[in-house]
Amino acid sequence: MERQAEVNAVQVSQPVGEDYGQSIVDMLKALSVKLKSGFETSNANQVEIRGLCEDLGKKIDDLAGRTAALEEEVEELRVAVQENKEQIRYLKEGETGVMAKMESLENNLRRNNLRFLRVLEGLEEGDLKGFKARLIKQEVNVEISEEDIVKDIQRVHRVPAKMPSNRDRPRKILVYF
Repeated sequence: MERQAEVNAVQVSQPVGEDYGQSIVDMLKALSVKLKSGFETSNANQVEIRGLCEDLGKKIDDLAGRTAALEEEVEELRVAVQENKEQIRYLKEGETGVMAKMESLENNLRRNNLRFLRVLEGLEEGDLKGFKARLIKQEVNVEISEEDIVKDIQRVHRVPAKMPSNRDRPRKILVYF
């Protein structure tokens, strides 16, 4: 529509009565110049668009490469997480076994213990192990020497470690065999 208006403008500017052939040639030359200018602009735009498309292609290729690298990293992390889950499950199973074994050992340790109550403080006269050996031999009434009993005793101590005041009960004595 715009071009038609330009053609009409060219026609109106020509004086009436002159050679119309020359005016048509002039109009065609003017149109030719405008078309060349339009083609040059169009070619420049095409070159610019091609450049932008190439840039976009490069960026897409770059993003594709980065995406592939990220997918590899994610896969490696998935594998690591799976391995960690398996290790945690294995460790929990091991922990359950260790806890059961520890409880069993604690119970076994308690079986070989004797607890003496209401033994007055100071009766042991500094030799708690010997005192307990004499007391066991006397109270249990067995035919075994005090030395053998002392050899079998691993530890002897009063619980708690703090000395009671005069109005408190005597501390317990624990003997471990």
